[in-house]
Amino acid sequence: MPMLKYFGHASFKFYSQKISVVFDPGILNDEPLVPESETTNIICVSHAHRDHLGNTAQLSKKQKAFVLGNEYTIETALKEGTPQWLVRKLKSGEHFERPNVKVTAVDLKHGPSVEPVNIPNLCFIVEIEGVRVAHLGDAMTKGFLEQYPIDVLLIGVDETEAFTSSHSLSAIADIKPHLAIPMHVRTEDEIDYFFTHAETVAPDTKFKKLNPGEEIRVEWLAGTEFRVS
Repeated sequence: MPMLKYFGHASFKFYSQKISVVFDPGILNDEPLVPESETTNIICVSHAHRDHLGNTAQLSKKQKAFVLGNEYTIETALKEGTPQWLVRKLKSGEHFERPNVKVTAVDLKHGPSVEPVNIPNLCFIVEIEGVRVAHLGDAMTKGFLEQYPIDVLLIGVDETEAFTSSHSLSAIADIKPHLAIPMHVRTEDEIDYFFTHAETVAPDTKFKKLNPGEEIRVEWLAGTEFRVS
């Protein structure tokens, strides 16, 4: 049964007994959020900022893991030492499939950035054992995500780089995931507003805050009931 592990910031691992996928193994305060010893088969990198690309090259080499990203992200990953044979460039709407997993890439505009040119950002929808997890990276728009069936939504709540608190809730209300988990949270005020208004804005969605190191189980029971435990 699929599990979701949180490492902090925007770094997660979605996995089962047969396959594992890491999202955005960033570096914060010069420390990697995901250790090189963390087993994984695939690394999905939303964009090339250090707090998302992080130690992708080292993790990929150590675990022999595929690295998925847009053209700019992959070029940066290669410069940092990611093996050529392990990288896969994805455009919006393209898929990467291996036994027991399917990854779909969706272009979503990056939020306000300190960089002079807005960096390209990819959302990844990963399906394992019938459960679909969407990681939005630093997206500030939802695009057409409501067209995709999404069980778990990992969404940035950071007005300096991603969604504002209110806009993130509006996106969740439109996308209608079964579970929404905030990430990349900048301030306590933002997350307080988020949870204060969550059930009112998106009553059909469950909300959960994860702490670094916390893991949850996400699964469909008999194909009809979605359970988080």
